[in-house]
Amino acid sequence: MKNYSLRTRLIAWISIPIIFATLAALASSYHFAKEEIEEVYDAQLVHSAKVLLQLTEHEILEDEGFDLGLENPDLQHKYERNLGFRIWANNVLVTESPTAQSFKDFEAPPGFSNHIIDGHEWRFFVFLEGEKGIKIEVSERNDIRYELIVQLMISLIVPALMFLPVLILIIWIGVSKVLNPVVKMAADVDQRGSDDLSPMKIEAMPEEILPFAEALNRLFARLEESFKREREFTDHAAHELRTPLAAMKTQTQVLIKKVGDKPDCAEGLANLQASIDRAAHLVDQLLSLARLQNESLPLDRMNLSACVSEAVRDFESSAKAKEITLSGDITPNIYAQAHEASLPILLANLLDNAIKYTSRGGSVTVSLNAEGLLSIADTGTGLSDTNKKRVFERFVRVDKTGQSGSGLGLSIVQWIASAHKAKITLEDNAPHGLKVLMQWKVMK
Repeated sequence: MKNYSLRTRLIAWISIPIIFATLAALASSYHFAKEEIEEVYDAQLVHSAKVLLQLTEHEILEDEGFDLGLENPDLQHKYERNLGFRIWANNVLVTESPTAQSFKDFEAPPGFSNHIIDGHEWRFFVFLEGEKGIKIEVSERNDIRYELIVQLMISLIVPALMFLPVLILIIWIGVSKVLNPVVKMAADVDQRGSDDLSPMKIEAMPEEILPFAEALNRLFARLEESFKREREFTDHAAHELRTPLAAMKTQTQVLIKKVGDKPDCAEGLANLQASIDRAAHLVDQLLSLARLQNESLPLDRMNLSACVSEAVRDFESSAKAKEITLSGDITPNIYAQAHEASLPILLANLLDNAIKYTSRGGSVTVSLNAEGLLSIADTGTGLSDTNKKRVFERFVRVDKTGQSGSGLGLSIVQWIASAHKAKITLEDNAPHGLKVLMQWKVMK
């Protein structure tokens, strides 16, 4: 199933109803505004008809006749052409406004009605005074009404069009801020190391994501307990194995001395002793890994240059025994945050691997520069790109040279490097061999 954005969905669920509600409000406003404007203008037509009746009734009944006279141009208005009136007495047109002259012989029925004259829609109101034989017709072009409705709707729509984008932007910012705790929680989990199973802080956490955070904390607690049992089992098993292995090695050495003059027996016992040594090395590696994983590895300021130099000196005899040239190019007084007990283990595993997999007569070069880059390069068989990724897994051995090993050395190195937040990479060493690079954060 395709992933989706929670932020986008929240904004959509909030914004879409607001937009539809705004459109519905505008439609409703148009409907009610149109009805109210029709009522107001119709009332004005009725009022105009009554005023005209009151003003002209006496003259009409006295049959004195009257004349409207010339219009005052100073009193003209641009909307005046949209209004008109006509007055009849006993079916004889008595007077009319200039705008009504275009109506000619047309007469509207009594009451309200709409008619199109000369391409314009007019609203008429005809008032009949039956007893006195007077008929008053007032008219108004509907353009006035439509113009007012349009003006009212523009006054509503323009603010709405300006308001909606601002509202959606506010909703976007608000939803983003509301979702910040989720983003922070994801970042907290993502930045943790594989060994960091401490509970998350749930103070001031939103109630909606609090159950999820608490579930994560319970998962962390279960994982921590599981890892603890695994480490304890490894530790106990390794301790239990050391004693019988030591006894077996002692007995094998005694037997080798006793059968010194029997080559066939001596060869078998030598192979047995080599197997015991491999098992003892595996137990030691397991113990080292168990001890390291049971500790929190507090980091202190250490002289990295001195530690690397000391490790090189410790392996000089091993290199000499295989006729391997072990050289160092170590910049003095390079300091870094490191764990005093685990750093020698890391360096020992790296140097042991380099010497072990370098052919007799080869070379191992150790360097540490001022930027804290540690390099251990050998002239051994090297590793393929695929195996470079696998060698850090537990109990994985990829060499085909027949060298003994537990498959834990580089796994221990990787774990210690991760605890120190030091980046470790493997590269090919020209013309052949392997180069291990570790970048340390140098302290001034």
